[in-house]
Amino acid sequence: MDFELPLSRKDAVVQQLRDEILSGALAPRAAIKDAELAARLGVSVTPVREAITQLISEGFIEALPNKRRRVAALTQKQAIDLMDVLGAVFVAGLERADGKLSDEWLEDFKRSVADFGAALGSGDMQTSGPAFGRIVKLVFDAAGNDELHAVMDQVMLRSLRRIQLYPSQHLLPLWSEAFSDVADLLTIGKHAAAVDRMRRFFAELVAAMHRDRNDEELVGP
Repeated sequence: MDFELPLSRKDAVVQQLRDEILSGALAPRAAIKDAELAARLGVSVTPVREAITQLISEGFIEALPNKRRRVAALTQKQAIDLMDVLGAVFVAGLERADGKLSDEWLEDFKRSVADFGAALGSGDMQTSGPAFGRIVKLVFDAAGNDELHAVMDQVMLRSLRRIQLYPSQHLLPLWSEAFSDVADLLTIGKHAAAVDRMRRFFAELVAAMHRDRNDEELVGP
């Protein structure tokens, strides 16, 4: 059977604050004060500070001068920039996987893409994260560039967490169709066409996001 360790105090605070930010209970640009949060959550200041440090790295909280912190505000431009960078790095990894895809790899990739599509079909981008993570790992393991893989890990940490704030249900079909197409193209050995399809998808995604709202408009729950 599966065995899961209980969350540490720091991890529990991270999960609670992240949930509050994603739900809008902690509003964009709301001040983050260690002592107040510790008192409200019934923990010491230490795990709160550790949690805030992690959430800063994820882009949910921003550090300000004079040791002030606040909930980060995600603008339309920032959301677009996140997807633009995610696309550039993912396409770079897929390009470098050319000639390195075994039959077993292709089966794992198709299975992960099917799981990703099913999760997207539920209409909730958050539930698709684990399947997308498996897709990314497969691609970058095949690419064989450890430094590029490390860059992708950082992009994933920052972009996929923050993009959960984006009202993206209308964009989910674009993701599902593109990754299904890529899986089909890789299966028949058309790697260059698969890379081109992925590049066009991210261009289409960014263009669609540009049409959604003005660059400086805040997005969120």
